[in-house]
Amino acid sequence: MLGRSAAHFDQVVRAYSPELFHFALWLARDRHRAEDILQEALARAWGSWGRVKDEGARRAWLYTIVRNEFYRNDERRRRVQEEELDEAVLAELRDERDFTRGLEIRQILDRVPAAIMEPLVLQNLGGLSCEEIASVLGVSAGAAATRISRARSAVRDLMRKAEERPAAARKEVVR
Repeated sequence: MLGRSAAHFDQVVRAYSPELFHFALWLARDRHRAEDILQEALARAWGSWGRVKDEGARRAWLYTIVRNEFYRNDERRRRVQEEELDEAVLAELRDERDFTRGLEIRQILDRVPAAIMEPLVLQNLGGLSCEEIASVLGVSAGAAATRISRARSAVRDLMRKAEERPAAARKEVVR
C-alpha cells in the first residue's frame, strides 16, 4: 500500500523536514531541543502514517504532530531553558553599545504571547495556508484567519509603540 510505504514516507519527510525543523526551532528556541522534537514527531508520524488517507492533508498533519510533540515535552524544562537563554542574551546586550534593529524586533516579538504568534509563524515560516493552519490548531479556517489578523495587529501595535519611544528609552528597556 502506497500510503504506508517507507519510501513514500521518506519522500514526504525529506520534502517537509526543513520547514518542520524551523517550526520546531521557533517553538523550542533551542536547536538541540528542536531536533529532538522533530525526531520524536516523525517517529509518531511513522506510527500513524497509514491512517492519513488525504495526501493534501499530510503537510498540516505533520505540523500538528510537531506542535503536539512540543507541548508534550516537560513545560518546566522549556521555561528554564528560555530563562537561561534570556539571561545570556541580556548579559551580552549589557556589554554592547550598539543595539541593532534585529534585536529590538526580536524583543518586540518575544513580548507577543506564543499562542498569538503561532498562527502567524505557521503562515510566514511554514508557508501554510489558512486551511492548513486551521487543521494544525484545531480551529475553523475563519478562526485561523482571525488569529493571523490579530497576531499581525499585535505586532504592528508593538512596533508602532517602539518607534514612538525615543532611541534612548528603547535602549534602557533592553538593559
